[in-house]
Amino acid sequence: MRYLSLALLAVLTLVAAPVFGAEPDSTGVKDNSAIFFNASSDSKPREVSLGLPTNNSSAVQIFEDGLPVSYYIYHSFPYKSWHGGASASTTGSIGPMETAMRYGEINNYVDSYNKLGSDHFSGVLNYTFGIWGQHKIDFNISGPIARGWQYSLSTYQNFDPGSNHIATPYYKDRHQFYKAVISKSWSTGTASLVYQYVDYMSVAENFGPFIFVGDGSVIPYNGFDLGKDSYRPDEGYVSYVDFLTGQMKTMDIRDANRDKSHHLTLRLDMDLGNGVHLDVRSRFKHAGSQRGAGTLAGIDEASVEDGYSFIDGSAYTGLLQKRMLLHFDAFETSWINNAELSFSSGNNSFRAGLDYSFNHGGTISSSAIFSHEVSKDPRLILNHGQKYYNYNTGGEYYNGFENKVAAYFKDSWSAGGRFMAEAFLRIEGLSIRGKAANNIGGDTSNTRYSGFDLTKGKITHFSETFLNGAFGVQATFRIVGGLSAQADATATRIHSNIFNYGGFYDPTTDPTDTYLLRGGFAYKNDWINLLSQLNYIHQSNYNTRSVFQHVLQKEAGGYPAGYTESVSLPQTYGISSLGWVTDAMITPVDGLSFHVQFTLRNPRYEDFIFSPTFSDGVTEYHDFSGKNVTNLHKVEITFDPSYSFGPWRIWLNTRYISKQYINKTNSLYFKGRVETFGGADYRLNKKIKFSLNIINLLNQKGASGRISSADLVEDASQYKNYVMSGTFIRPFTVELGVSISF
Repeated sequence: MRYLSLALLAVLTLVAAPVFGAEPDSTGVKDNSAIFFNASSDSKPREVSLGLPTNNSSAVQIFEDGLPVSYYIYHSFPYKSWHGGASASTTGSIGPMETAMRYGEINNYVDSYNKLGSDHFSGVLNYTFGIWGQHKIDFNISGPIARGWQYSLSTYQNFDPGSNHIATPYYKDRHQFYKAVISKSWSTGTASLVYQYVDYMSVAENFGPFIFVGDGSVIPYNGFDLGKDSYRPDEGYVSYVDFLTGQMKTMDIRDANRDKSHHLTLRLDMDLGNGVHLDVRSRFKHAGSQRGAGTLAGIDEASVEDGYSFIDGSAYTGLLQKRMLLHFDAFETSWINNAELSFSSGNNSFRAGLDYSFNHGGTISSSAIFSHEVSKDPRLILNHGQKYYNYNTGGEYYNGFENKVAAYFKDSWSAGGRFMAEAFLRIEGLSIRGKAANNIGGDTSNTRYSGFDLTKGKITHFSETFLNGAFGVQATFRIVGGLSAQADATATRIHSNIFNYGGFYDPTTDPTDTYLLRGGFAYKNDWINLLSQLNYIHQSNYNTRSVFQHVLQKEAGGYPAGYTESVSLPQTYGISSLGWVTDAMITPVDGLSFHVQFTLRNPRYEDFIFSPTFSDGVTEYHDFSGKNVTNLHKVEITFDPSYSFGPWRIWLNTRYISKQYINKTNSLYFKGRVETFGGADYRLNKKIKFSLNIINLLNQKGASGRISSADLVEDASQYKNYVMSGTFIRPFTVELGVSISF
C-alpha cells in the first residue's frame, strides 16, 4: 500500500518546497513527498527536475537513515534496494543545499528513516490489489524485547504482471524486501542495527510502436494499444558474447534482470548534554545487478537482400524493430560512514560532519542487437540465421576502487526572528583507481567493433586523485507580517568517477561545476502559504554516453555499405536553465485544501560541439549549443485539491507537462500531456482504513521516446507520419487497498 501512503502525504504538502527553497528544519528534511508520484512506474520515485538531467535518467538518489542507499547509482540503482512504506517512520525529501553539503551534488533526494521499534507491540498490514493483476503486501511489526531493547521486522512483496502482460516472465516486476531492526535506547541516546535483504526482479518492458504525425502528436499503429499490448517476443532468455572473456552466454530473462543486495546499517544518536547532539551512521552494502531487457534501437525497413527471416527460414520483409541488448553485470561493495555533531550557541546553530566512503564497483557490459516484428505479440526475426548479432559494439568494462573523505560545516544564524541566514562549506578528497579497456595515447586496440571482446583488446589502468567541494548561502528577511524575501546560492565541483572509464575512450578529468541561484518572495497567513522565486542553474562539462545510429558509407566491421549500425558514443557539454516558479497551498475552510504550482524554465545546451567518428571512418560535425535539452519540459502546472469530511477523504493530483524535444537538433518534439491521479479513503475505525486509488484518470498514453536515426537530423520533413517506437505511462488503473493496524 505504498502508493496510497505516498499519495496521502503528497496532497497535503508543497511540491515545490524541496525544489525552490521552502524553509528546512534543522536536518534539512522538508515535509514533502509529492516527489514520489510517477506516472511511468510504480516501482521508483518520480524525479523532480531542477532543469538539468541527473547523472542517470533511470534513478533518483535516495537517503535512508542519514546515508545514501547506493554509493553510486549506476552500479546499484537506489530504488531497487529501497522501500519506504510500512518499514519507514518518516519519508520526505532533501533540497539542493542539503544534498550539496551532504553529498556534493545539487539535486533533490528522497529521504527516509527506518522504524526502530516501540515500547508496545504494534503492527501494520497494507494490502493493495490492482485491476491489471498486481498485488502488493507491505507488513511491519515492532515491539519491546527487554530493558530498552526493541525490534522491528518488515517485508514488502510486489507481484506485478504489468498492464501489457509480456509473454515471459509472468511477473514483469517481482520485488522481495526483508528488513530486521534491533535497537537499544537509554536516557541519552539510541543505537540500532538494521539489516536488509532485497531480491528485485524487473523486466523494463514499457515499449510499443506508434505513428509520429509530425506535429508533436501520435496516433496508434495497426491498432496497437500502448500500455495494454505486449511488444516483446516470446523469448524466455537472452544471449550475448561476454565482453570480458569472449564466451557465448545464455541467461534466463529473470536472472538477466535481477538485483540482489545486502545492507547492514549502524545508527547511533546521542544527546551529549548542553544542547550538543552526536549522530553516527555506518552502512555496509554488497549488491549485484543484472540488467538486460533490450532497449529500442530504431525501426528499419527490411528487404529480401537484407537477409532477415523468421525462425522457420522464410524471408521477412517490412518494418523491423531493432533492439540493443546491453547486458550489465554490475556490482557494488561499499562502506559509507558519517559522523555529525550539532549544537547551538546564542543565535547560531552549528552542524559539523565527517564523511568517509569506500566503494569497490564495476561492470561488464556486453551488447548485441536483436530484431522483431513491429506488431502486437511480435515474432523474433533472425539476421542471416542468427537471433543476436553485432556483438559488443557498445560493450563496456571497468573494475575500480573509490575512496572519499569529506568534511563539512554549517552555521544557521537568526536575528530576532526577522532575519535568518545560513552558510555551509564542504571539502572532499576523492581517489579512484582501477582497470578498464580504454584507448590511451593514440592506441586503438580497444576501439569497439562487431565481434569485439577483451581477448582481442587489452586491459588498461587508471589512477587519479581529485579535490571536490561545495558551498552555499541562504538568507530570509521578514518584511512585514507574513511577507518575506529569500535568496540562496549553491555551488559544487565534482570530478570523474570510475563509471566514466567504461567506454573505449580515455575520459576527461576536467571538473564539472554546477551553480544554483534562487531568489523571490514568500507569503504566509492562516489560509495561504505562497512562494514565488526566480532560479538559475548552470552545469559545465556534463559527461554522458548515448546510442546513435549511423548508415555505413562503406563496408566496415563485417557489414556492407547501407547498413545502419548502433554505437555508444561519449559526449561532454554544458547546460543552463533560467526558471520561475510560483507555489501555493490554500486552505480556505476546514477539510478543504488546494495545492497549486506553476513552473517555467528554459534548459539549453551550452558548448555542445559533437564530432563522432563511426566505424566506417566517417566523421560528422554537429553544434547543438543553444538548443533545448531533450526530454526536459519547459512548463509544469500542478493542481492538487483534497477534501476531508467525516471518515472520508477525497483527493486529486493533476500535472500538466509541456512539450519535450525528441532529438538534439530540436526538429522533432512530443506535445504536452496531462498526468492525473485521484482517489478516496474511508476510515472504518482507528484500526482499519480502505482506499480507492486511480492512476491516469484520463487514460493518456504519454508516448515518448527518441528516433535514433533522427537524433542528428536538421530536416524533420521525412519524419511526418513516421512509424516509431517508444515508452508510455501507465494506463488507466484502479487500485483497491486496505490498511490494518494492530
